Amino acid sequence: MKYDVIVVGAGPAGSTTAKYAAENGAKTLLIDRRKEIGVPLQCGEFLPDKKEIKDIFPKADGLSELFDIDEDLISKKTDTINMISPKGKEYKIHFKGFSLDRPKFDKRLAYDAVDAGAELKLHVVATGLKNGMVLTNKGIFKGKIIVGADGPFSRIAKWSGLSTPSNLSPCILCLVKGDFSSEIKMYFGGVAPGGYAWIIPKSDGANIGLGVQKNLNKVSLKKLLSKFLEGYVHDYEEILFMSGGYVPVSGTIPKTVKDNILIVGDAAGHVMATNGGGIPIAMICGRICGKIIGEHINNKVPLEQYETEWRRCVGKPLKIASDTKKLADFFFKHNIIESPMRLMGIRGMERAIRCKGLGVWG
Repeated sequence: MKYDVIVVGAGPAGSTTAKYAAENGAKTLLIDRRKEIGVPLQCGEFLPDKKEIKDIFPKADGLSELFDIDEDLISKKTDTINMISPKGKEYKIHFKGFSLDRPKFDKRLAYDAVDAGAELKLHVVATGLKNGMVLTNKGIFKGKIIVGADGPFSRIAKWSGLSTPSNLSPCILCLVKGDFSSEIKMYFGGVAPGGYAWIIPKSDGANIGLGVQKNLNKVSLKKLLSKFLEGYVHDYEEILFMSGGYVPVSGTIPKTVKDNILIVGDAAGHVMATNGGGIPIAMICGRICGKIIGEHINNKVPLEQYETEWRRCVGKPLKIASDTKKLADFFFKHNIIESPMRLMGIRGMERAIRCKGLGVWG
């Protein structure tokens, strides 16, 4: 069967792309290699609220429709991020958001795409691209446009000659049962060399994990997490689940459109490099991608308009985040993160969290 667009990967970026492509009249196929959407969990599950997202990405459109999150998808609302230095100094930032039931959230996005008219096929593994065809373990699918929303190791990008994110931060997380305050905690220093450890509260426990820089870490992630739990987390009853993954932290790839191929989400480096947050950008860029595909099918709008539009909407904050991360990497490398945190103070770190650079220190 031939489609206007085939979207590879049913995470937030791919599902949002598929939804808006279908809504705008494109015959859309959404495929995913997993048997179940959203499983296994591979992230911290935190999403800023709409006002915070608007503050970070003021040029982005459609935020109300994208981030009007159903209450049943929210695990716990939060209003404070506590950034804790290697020596234990705390910097509390007012920042509203919530932890998600991420597997349920991802499923909702995928089936929103189905409700919009997209066709969803699971347990379909892309094995190659050839002349507008996606080769898979379940046969060949023909598409006028192919979207790679298949994560930081994107095969679609590689097969089409586009770049993939050059710097990936390995992460590990666990879900624990217990009673936690509504405060998000981020720990810097030896607990997570070159990155940070987190405690993100949920309704009946917490999502706890850490991400590191590969070149600065000499210990297995499992050992680091075990040590972090033992030394810093005293409120949990049991570990319910453990998983891991990789987060792009090198900024966006140079080019996200080539001929009939478009790249979106983690595959494109659509992540805030300073904190690894990717859900808002994935959905913002997915919406842009889907709408441009619809306009291309209906009105011959060039696909390159997708690149122009996402860079207009989120490019500057993502570049600031990438530059800030590079500066932080210097301090991490020389093990001097304590002093910069003191110099930055709450205002400086608040600017960093909101992708506004380090123009205000102290």
